[in-house]
Amino acid sequence: MAGCIWHSEARSVQAIIESMSNAYAFASSQDLSRSSVADLDRTELEDLDIAVDWEASLDSTNARLLAAPWPRAEAYQGQQPLVRCLVADHQSAGRGRAGKVWHDEPGASLLMSVSIDRKKQPWPSDLSAFSLVTAVCVAERLESAGPVDGRRLWLKWPNDVVRFQANDEGLAKLVGILIEARQHAGQSRLVIGLGINLLPPRIDVSGPKSLPADGLFSRTLQSAQTLDRAWRLAIAKRLSQDLLGAWIDFEAIGLASFAHRIRSRDALFGRPLLIHDEKQHHGLEALGQGMDERGRLLVLCQRAATAAPCIEAISEGSVRLRHQHKA
Repeated sequence: MAGCIWHSEARSVQAIIESMSNAYAFASSQDLSRSSVADLDRTELEDLDIAVDWEASLDSTNARLLAAPWPRAEAYQGQQPLVRCLVADHQSAGRGRAGKVWHDEPGASLLMSVSIDRKKQPWPSDLSAFSLVTAVCVAERLESAGPVDGRRLWLKWPNDVVRFQANDEGLAKLVGILIEARQHAGQSRLVIGLGINLLPPRIDVSGPKSLPADGLFSRTLQSAQTLDRAWRLAIAKRLSQDLLGAWIDFEAIGLASFAHRIRSRDALFGRPLLIHDEKQHHGLEALGQGMDERGRLLVLCQRAATAAPCIEAISEGSVRLRHQHKA
């Protein structure tokens, strides 16, 4: 397979090692409540009263927040963002990354979106990497909620929260993440959508290029609280606080401030991988080498045209464990 992989950048092993070192040190939609944030530290974030609005059923929490009215200029306190959260029991048009459809069973999922409005337009150059930050924050919060079997939660590039199936037979997906951005009249809006499987689906609707789905809790050992709306709204509020704090750090420092947390949960590091883009019939075999300071996947691979293996940075495409049947 000659030539360069799609949207990738081949670099020397030494350059990549240096890069890795740097990176790894490194309600009704018309009536949604807003919270202003001013000079917050982590303790204050835990006490921040972010209103969480709930609807029984809607098309998409992301779509609803994206379409919400823009705030008036006087709503902002200086340059601090405005935050809101919307939770639904069911989405009729849930969306995932790359236009994938999100399927949910009412009551068995936590479906939510958090929007962050800013009184400025420029985005960080590595905005797409915030999906990794989001995945880490969600994994940490859900672990604190207590998965009954105690298995660790991991992140799978570029934006899924997963865990390893029994006997290390592959990965199963617990959380899908969709991040979208908009700009309007000197303002900008970041919307972070989360689809969290609290219980495993009764029917496997995953496609041939999708990971099988799993749940945070098992159906046989579930606690009654997993289906309780008050519990889900409480978790949504905590996640909103976590994501706001993460965004403040990410906007100020970038991915470097999350490097250790990302590395400790990287499900692909050191594992044989198969990488595809939508146009390729044959995947590229590679070895996972972490992520760089821009959130790109680093892989060790050998091209037919090269004399020795080299490390490449992948910015788009799908990746799976080589031994796992589904991507």
